[in-house]
Amino acid sequence: MRFIVPVVAILSITLEGSSITVMAAEPDSRDPAYHHDGELAGSLKSDQPLPLYDVDPAHLANRLFAAFYIRESNIPTKRGGQPVKRIEGGDVVDFYAWPSSTYWSEPATMNRISALLDECLAEPARLRPADPLRRAVLLRDLWAPFDFFIGLQIARSGDQKTRQQRDELCRKLAGVIRGLTLTAAEIASLPDTYTLAVNSGRFATQHHFDPAVDYLPPRLLTNPEEWQEIDFYQSPSIHDNLSARFLTLHTRAYLGRSYFRIFYRFPGGRKSLETFLPQVEAQGVDWKRAAQRGFLSLTDDAPQVPIGTEVVLVQFMMTLDDQLRPTPTPVVETVRLRVFANVDGTAEPPTNTGVGMNVAEYALKRRLLFASQKQGGLAREPDDQPLYRVIFMGDKAPDWGEIGRTLTIAQDCRRCHTGAGQIGVQTIFSLFNQGGFAAGAQMGISHTLAAHTPNPRGSRAAAYKTQHETYRRLLDYTEKPLLRDQQR
Repeated sequence: MRFIVPVVAILSITLEGSSITVMAAEPDSRDPAYHHDGELAGSLKSDQPLPLYDVDPAHLANRLFAAFYIRESNIPTKRGGQPVKRIEGGDVVDFYAWPSSTYWSEPATMNRISALLDECLAEPARLRPADPLRRAVLLRDLWAPFDFFIGLQIARSGDQKTRQQRDELCRKLAGVIRGLTLTAAEIASLPDTYTLAVNSGRFATQHHFDPAVDYLPPRLLTNPEEWQEIDFYQSPSIHDNLSARFLTLHTRAYLGRSYFRIFYRFPGGRKSLETFLPQVEAQGVDWKRAAQRGFLSLTDDAPQVPIGTEVVLVQFMMTLDDQLRPTPTPVVETVRLRVFANVDGTAEPPTNTGVGMNVAEYALKRRLLFASQKQGGLAREPDDQPLYRVIFMGDKAPDWGEIGRTLTIAQDCRRCHTGAGQIGVQTIFSLFNQGGFAAGAQMGISHTLAAHTPNPRGSRAAAYKTQHETYRRLLDYTEKPLLRDQQR
């Protein structure tokens, strides 16, 4: 079985008197492993392993990946609707497990996974991809399940028999992860996938406020005058542990297995943004109320962002080096964009959220990344298909999440960013730190990083991870087999 290489068509679109060229995927270039229409859209056609890590679907790496990333669901697509049987996952970014998921603790599930891990440990060479990129991605694909399982162990979830079985599974999983680590040279060889995506020609370089255009900002990582990277407010007198506090909520949600960078583009460039931020700090915050509540928010009459403002959140992959140290990489896992067509929340001009902003999400696709790093491995997630939200679910979130599969990307972005009636500047939560240890750093308005300053997000995520209990347990499990062998 061979990889299906997407075919691309060139479309010419005329908007506001100017002609732009947009690369659009032909319908037959869509991943043939998935349904693309009706209530089954976005679900797999089969629960069999996909040919992602190797062209042979039965390869051990493909079977192990499928054990964690392919599973069935039977829930409604619409609130109050009838359950729909689907096969979920496959070439997705997130591991589909929620705090109250019982599927992963069922004896049959753990037995099946444990048997596969035994195969991997018995013949590591059969599993271990020679290509550092494939190996790094496979490591990240196993790291998420390990953190989930060990989190259940830390919480002492389940009866003694379940915990014992899970403990053995965690030990095996840690051993497999240990065998996938990369040398410093291999990590340095990992590609800058965002640049590859931009240079592929697959994505438009301008959006023209058209939500249908597959747009990725071409100079996002290279032109700090056009695109400003944002960091937390930092008091010069702070003496706290910066690595533990100055983290995005997203990095915390991924337990340090990813790091996130945030960029703004104001129509007036860097000078415009750096003039705007002090105005928000002086006029847009009720500091007395923030002190009383311990929580900062912007006032209704805060200075407004200009129309055309863009906000981009980029998720990058972390990996583990051969000393099991968390290490940032340039491999992009997701790109989330918002473009403000208006700042008053009205329906005009038309946007895909209906409230003045266009949103889009691009996600890593292994079938593209491993096929000559096509499109930098990035593809746009469909605007009109329901999705599962894994992060930012409550501690008691049921299997498939608190909202199930009932919201599209546009609806989910609108729910989070405008759910309290916010508009414009009030919807840009990265503009200010809200307060509270779990929310990151001290309350205050964000600041721009100086041009060409190395971003601190990756190193902070690495430092945070090394202090987290899930990481300590990973180290413990990787040492256990060695101790056992020494005792024999």
